[in-house]
Amino acid sequence: MAESAQHTHQQQSKSKSKSHAYGKVWLFFVYYWIIFGIGCYFGQYLPMEWRKPLSFVLLGLVLITVISNRARKYGLVISHIYAIVVGLLSYATFTIYLQNLGPEVFYKNIILAIAAFIAFGIIGYFLIGNASSMGKYLFVTLIALIVASLIGMFIQNPIFHTIITVVGLLLFLLYTLYDFNRMKRGQFSPREMGFNLFINLLHIIKYVLNLANRFKK
Repeated sequence: MAESAQHTHQQQSKSKSKSHAYGKVWLFFVYYWIIFGIGCYFGQYLPMEWRKPLSFVLLGLVLITVISNRARKYGLVISHIYAIVVGLLSYATFTIYLQNLGPEVFYKNIILAIAAFIAFGIIGYFLIGNASSMGKYLFVTLIALIVASLIGMFIQNPIFHTIITVVGLLLFLLYTLYDFNRMKRGQFSPREMGFNLFINLLHIIKYVLNLANRFKK
């Protein structure tokens, strides 16, 4: 009887600890969106000639982070720099999409992107047992996407950019599935996971808007 009560107490403690960790994940998720929003606001004052160099800095930062173990020690600093810089650059991008698509289509596509994020999160958390084997394939695809994006800065080929957009969208949808699955298995730190989910949703929104903008032409 005492063993059963102890086991129940341990289960309750574990459940509370897990819920607390999940709560912190979503707090960090919202926090990074706020940082992004601040960067986006100040993006309206960013001179045009600064955008391309900042884009190179952003891609270089991502590339260094994903291939260097040492960069993980500075994850807190890098995540803040990333959220601010991507916010600064996103103002012009979102403004162009809003003008080209119109407010109604623009916001409908954002809702579609959020719905896809939630759907893949549900699949990863509730329907997939263990998605850990996906990690290495997603990582290789991410490196290839970063390199292709760097090349894309010098190539003005619509088909090439459409392929990058489709691959990027699928990649971050699968990363969402993968990250929610990691949460279920308890293999995460709240700050890192909150940042990952922020990045996933941001890229899904951007790629969906990019596709909508391309097919509208």
